Amino acid sequence: MKKALYLLLLPLLLATAPALAQQQAQYSQYMQNNYLLNPGATGVEDYIDVKFSYRTQWTGLEGAPKTYYASVSSSLGKWRTTDKRTMRDRLRPFHAIGGLVYNDVTGPTSRTGVYGSYAYNAVLTRNIRLALGVSVGMQQFAVDGQQLHFFDPTTVAASAASRVFDSSAGLWMYSPNFYVGVAGAQLFGNRLDFSYGPNQLGVGAPGNSLKRHYFLTGGVRLPLSDEWTLVPSVLLKDVNPAPLSVDLNAKLKYKDLLWAGVSWRAFDAAVAMVGFSYQQFALSYSYDAGLSELAGYHGGSHEVLLGLRLKKKAQVVCPDNRFW
Repeated sequence: MKKALYLLLLPLLLATAPALAQQQAQYSQYMQNNYLLNPGATGVEDYIDVKFSYRTQWTGLEGAPKTYYASVSSSLGKWRTTDKRTMRDRLRPFHAIGGLVYNDVTGPTSRTGVYGSYAYNAVLTRNIRLALGVSVGMQQFAVDGQQLHFFDPTTVAASAASRVFDSSAGLWMYSPNFYVGVAGAQLFGNRLDFSYGPNQLGVGAPGNSLKRHYFLTGGVRLPLSDEWTLVPSVLLKDVNPAPLSVDLNAKLKYKDLLWAGVSWRAFDAAVAMVGFSYQQFALSYSYDAGLSELAGYHGGSHEVLLGLRLKKKAQVVCPDNRFW
């Protein structure tokens, strides 16, 4: 009887967890690292861009999500460290590569991904560029059987995992004064197959597949003075069958030194953010205050982002995007 109950319960868990509308990890500081959502943004900065992040969501809830990631992106070839560039240099296209590793853990379930990306960055006008990027990699969805608790304490569940190839693609148009991007993630829509128990008693659960995610984002730079800049931005997220998700953001920046911002994630959370930069280092923090019915059961979400700007040797460059 216990064995039969286990075989019924575990497929249900595996079918339900990956089929959630928002399968990908939630981030509040994606505007500090647009590469997270759009491979078209690979290598658009004038330095090797390295980011490390930790996010703990819904603090106080047992098994609440925790997410870690590390990313790096850069153009291929030499970049500029001086202003000695000809107009021909400014109008050259370039290639860029990047990489992303993340781990997202929620209770007994975890999702791990490893991706590499490539982007081709072309010139539209003297100040506007358009980049097309693609990323390919692998995702692993796993269930830790030791963290599954049953009414009968003698019931023991085995662990299970499934690995699938994955891909995303995106377009990124930008200048010193605006950016706009469109991207799709989990484009393969691969099915996650699990086998249960010591004798491989199952071959997967129905409906257990990666859902395609689509992102549309844009921002504009509004100089208020020689030292102060306002950067409003928006993000639209679409994944079937969930309703369209909308993020409205605004960041006030003082030179390339300090910034503070707010964000409203429709009907879900209000976010406060702050950050500073010093030479090649950048550090920022955000706090999400919940607005949904779940808000009374947790203490909000925290996210920390550390960035490194590694210099490259002199060459051609895209428009400077550090203020984003």
